[in-house]
Amino acid sequence: MRSQIVLFLALLAITAPLTGCRPEDQRTETLDPTGGETRAALSAEAMALLDSGNVAFRAEDFDAALTYYRRVTELEPDHSAGWFGMQMAYRSLGSQEQADSALDRVRSLVPGASLVHPSASDTLP
Repeated sequence: MRSQIVLFLALLAITAPLTGCRPEDQRTETLDPTGGETRAALSAEAMALLDSGNVAFRAEDFDAALTYYRRVTELEPDHSAGWFGMQMAYRSLGSQEQADSALDRVRSLVPGASLVHPSASDTLP
């Protein structure tokens, strides 16, 4: 697991400059990275469901992950974690429209969350 994280970070360092998505290019004047949200703000049930969704997602069982994340959003509709999980699962399942809808919900809940998947309006000229 540790070697996978190291490999991921190394690949990110190599590919980030190639993608045109550099932190210094992004608008950050209104960015609150947490949006005031914390994991502790979730109920114990929602945290367990979120963890289960993350396990399923890492196992590439995207349908199961989506089910868990959807349940999180039912329990905690104003917390972005479940919505972001749904966005990742939908994107992995090839459901772009639904992924975009879930990401719109994340953006409405957490200022600056668009920097997760920046759009042209999030970059400086």
